[in-house]
Amino acid sequence: MRSVQDVRSVADAGADAVGLNFYDPSVRSLNPDAEETIRINNVAREVGLTRVGLFVNHDLEFIQRVAGSLQLDWIQLHGDEPISLAKSLIEKGERVLRAVRLPRGKLEPGQIEFVIGEWNGVDVSLLLDADAGASFGGGGQALDWPSIQAWSKNRGESAAAWVLAGGLNPENVHEAIC
Repeated sequence: MRSVQDVRSVADAGADAVGLNFYDPSVRSLNPDAEETIRINNVAREVGLTRVGLFVNHDLEFIQRVAGSLQLDWIQLHGDEPISLAKSLIEKGERVLRAVRLPRGKLEPGQIEFVIGEWNGVDVSLLLDADAGASFGGGGQALDWPSIQAWSKNRGESAAAWVLAGGLNPENVHEAIC
């Protein structure tokens, strides 16, 4: 989201959530202290969208400051953050969405579980995204959805909740869901 109009368009399209990107190298990055960011955040809250702050390798102090000042609903860790950072946020009452960057192409359920690794034992939700290398996402690349479906069917009821990202658009989201 880069403008209030973006937020309104997303809400009108029936979305549930909006991402506020605080990763400086991204073309979608927002300054968390800018008046426009505050307006975007406030409009998203007013129209009932869940607000997710996207952070990449930021420190705990920065994440807490931004999440607190904007009263974010979720914190998305999309970099190489250690599990200890997520646990510290959770201990302070934050809800954490952990991005898991998966290789593109056909994957076996065990391969996906291997990449998720120790995050299975942390009280986070998972965001499955195509690995975009050093850019940490935003490449618009889709995962192999049949592989994700096979993996999902093998997960136990106590497994972490997850969402799908990467390469989704109005034309293909139905296919990804099915």
